[in-house]
Amino acid sequence: MSFPKNFTWGAAAASYQIEGAAHEDGKGPSVWDMMCEQPGRVWQGHTGEIACNHYHRYKDDIGLMKKIGLQAYRLSVSWPRLLPAGRGKVNAKGLSFYDRLIDKLLKTGIEPWLTLFHWDFPHELYCRGGWLNRDSAEWFADYTSIVVDRLSDRVSHWMTLNEPQCFVGLGMEFGIHAPGDKLGLREVLRASHHVLLSHGRAVQVLRSSAKTKPTIGWAPVAVSAFPSTEKKSDVEAARKAMFDHETVSRLNNGNKISVWSNTWWGDPVVFGKYPKDAWKAFGKAVPKIHEGDMKLISQPIDFFGTNIYSGIEVRAGKNGKPETVPHPQGAGMTAIRWPVTPEALGWGV
Repeated sequence: MSFPKNFTWGAAAASYQIEGAAHEDGKGPSVWDMMCEQPGRVWQGHTGEIACNHYHRYKDDIGLMKKIGLQAYRLSVSWPRLLPAGRGKVNAKGLSFYDRLIDKLLKTGIEPWLTLFHWDFPHELYCRGGWLNRDSAEWFADYTSIVVDRLSDRVSHWMTLNEPQCFVGLGMEFGIHAPGDKLGLREVLRASHHVLLSHGRAVQVLRSSAKTKPTIGWAPVAVSAFPSTEKKSDVEAARKAMFDHETVSRLNNGNKISVWSNTWWGDPVVFGKYPKDAWKAFGKAVPKIHEGDMKLISQPIDFFGTNIYSGIEVRAGKNGKPETVPHPQGAGMTAIRWPVTPEALGWGV
């Protein structure tokens, strides 16, 4: 097996995962800072206070990137590092950090791929309703404008939002990621609609204001499945486990109707409409759509990112309904106990 010559080998991280300096040089708090302060909410009391100390050691980290042969580095910008209150006064020291980081990457021969939002929502805007507030789309557009104005002379690859299934679903529905809320379905779907509007507004800002021609996408989770065999019935079962809302809910969420889905997020961006089966399943909880919303959400993008970590093995059951195949005893697992399923990369895509 060989990779095409234009295949880009890279690595990715998120600002809160690695930067540290959580309260230095004017940075404001994020919802992850908030959650980390709550006893028992994060494993062993870990925080992003120091993390990998990338804020101070980015030159060494880029040296490591060069050593392992990276061609690209997907970074995210910390919204509250640039705008401590989420809006208003810009933190010059925060902008300067990303200036230095981008310049060092380019000098080293590593292409920056920039993600505008990788979960560290400003705490002050959370206190104003966060993603539940329809104004969040404009807050995000204003923040995007600041990043684009400063960095788009050197950055040409962009992603708007990373894994909305996580920061909305795990963060606002299941309560295990920041901000740690357990909201009702009506509120979760309202927030999801505003997140999609924010994606559309960011694409508009990039198209209208970028100083170099932008390549724009986003990066939702791929809720991935792969067939147990290549029999037509098993392949179709795996397809349903990725795109049929009832099947996804049954196999991944224990029958809970949830935003942990490919189509709820993908269909509005690609097709300009919500999936009919999910819309029907959500019933009276569906979000209110204003005129022009779907056109805004489905702004043309250049690529559709898909984050695949693992997948479920699926077959057609005796009744024809898709069912999962248990992992055999002794099957490989990652350090955080996700099954090692390389098949998900091929079938997921």
